[in-house]
Amino acid sequence: MECEICGADAVISTNNGTLCAEHFKQRFEEITLSTIKKYRLIKKGEKIAVANSGGKDSLSLLYILSKYFKKSNEIVSITIDEGIKGYRDKTIEIMKDYCGRYGVDYRIYSYKDFTGQTMDSITKTRSGIPCSACGVLRRHLINYAASEVHADKVATAHNMDDEAENVIMNLVQNDVDKMVRLGAYSGIIKEEGFVPRIKPFLFLSEKETMLFSMLNDINAIHTPCPYAGMGFRGLISRKIKQMETEFTGSKRNIIDAMLEIKKIYAVKTGIKINKCRYCGFPSANDICEACKLKNELGNGPAI
Repeated sequence: MECEICGADAVISTNNGTLCAEHFKQRFEEITLSTIKKYRLIKKGEKIAVANSGGKDSLSLLYILSKYFKKSNEIVSITIDEGIKGYRDKTIEIMKDYCGRYGVDYRIYSYKDFTGQTMDSITKTRSGIPCSACGVLRRHLINYAASEVHADKVATAHNMDDEAENVIMNLVQNDVDKMVRLGAYSGIIKEEGFVPRIKPFLFLSEKETMLFSMLNDINAIHTPCPYAGMGFRGLISRKIKQMETEFTGSKRNIIDAMLEIKKIYAVKTGIKINKCRYCGFPSANDICEACKLKNELGNGPAI
């Protein structure tokens, strides 16, 4: 297998090309920058908060944003510490190391500070799939953190695999309203109290982000969360991977279809966003899921 550009030995072959190591790294960055430009994800002077777990994807995103935008934009790293012993504590140390290398300030926000419990303790005291509670708390804390540091945007390292999973999950659950908030720039209208989220890696696969991190000597932990795969997302993820194997390009087609639906949906009138009575953040109901969960865990509604 040869690189389509120079003829050297290729290290990867995807929808984005069959490439050697150097030309793959170049194209990876080109696709990221092209996505940022096409969807106007970052404007000069904006403060960008990078949701940084210390994993391969988010560290790769921090690397690229630091390389190309640090001179024109203020970049800060925000990390959510779920409290998963032997996993998140290790990635936090990696995150601190790389923020030091790139000269990026970081902030850490924990489940324990907001709910009184770590994710490990929540799984022991609360029935149900861990991912459901974790997702609610993570989304809330990322928005809270971004608001507190006065960020204009939150950059997340969600890749093509992540987004395809989100689309299918929302379709299966018949939640079109939530699905059309996906895309490179989250949301379809401005929501006061919600810091917009951007996804520069939207058109890059998990396989590509993994290789990019390795080729750039980003020594992140490449193991998934110990609770991953236990919930609905794990099932959908396995099905999409199988589909991609049998029908190459399925993941990209799923995302492209969602983006077309989003264009049509954007002209819908009368869209109204409620606000949580406790925290004031956007919510589909009178009380957001994070405040409900925090109250359930015995620590009062969320901030």
